[in-house]
Amino acid sequence: MKKYKVDEWVHYCPLPDVEYFKDVRERALILAVLTNDVFYDYRIYIEDSRKIKKVRESHLFSIPEPTY
Repeated sequence: MKKYKVDEWVHYCPLPDVEYFKDVRERALILAVLTNDVFYDYRIYIEDSRKIKKVRESHLFSIPEPTY
């Protein structure tokens, strides 16, 4: 079972295992859940760079809900 859904906004970290880069986060939109891909989990759209990438779930992080 995948953690994220299509049309959900998340934070994408290209190098979450590297200490220097683990806090670098980019806002991204889940375009597709890749159920038949053996390596990648999602296809995402990265907002700032306007790129579409396939990524693993370990590179994605939830965006906290705003508190009003």
